[in-house]
Amino acid sequence: MPNTWESILSSPTPTAWIERAKDSLELLLIDHAHCEKKAATTAISLIHKYPHFNLAKFLSPLAREELLHFEQVLRVLNKLGFKYKNLRSGGYAKTLYDSCSSREPERLKDTFIVCSLIEARSCERFHALIPHLPTSLSQFYSRLYKAEARHCDLYLDIYTEIFQEDWSDRLNKLSFIESNFINQKDEIFRFHSGY
Repeated sequence: MPNTWESILSSPTPTAWIERAKDSLELLLIDHAHCEKKAATTAISLIHKYPHFNLAKFLSPLAREELLHFEQVLRVLNKLGFKYKNLRSGGYAKTLYDSCSSREPERLKDTFIVCSLIEARSCERFHALIPHLPTSLSQFYSRLYKAEARHCDLYLDIYTEIFQEDWSDRLNKLSFIESNFINQKDEIFRFHSGY
């Protein structure tokens, strides 16, 4: 039986992205740090925006774990002699969030699915990169891979618990958009970019 992240993604990462990643390790790691920080921020933002759903019980632990990963990536950067810095954002997350409904509660439903898809793609890319990385970094990504898989499941579990409905139709639409984005040439190389 496939993992959730495998079953909700419409296509695998293009080989061209993996080749680009192998030649862009510093940029990959800096953007990865930003991704972990943004994941924590997203969880906290959802807790704040939707207090009536008591999301803190699910997302407060997740935010702490994402910040821990952020700190761990910073240590990896430092160990490799790379400097953490601000980067211009790619269009991946914006494309997905712009595809969400503008009405509630549909927007929250779509947001849970987008969060799950982002975690799934992170998981899939860690998995794809592991064979191509130096040993210490591949071991680190192996550990993160397991966490991202849990986070992917968590967002879909929250959706199910709150709304008591099937999310497949919403997922299919957003997964198609996600797949289309990562399978296009992209001027900006990022952890979640196209190739």
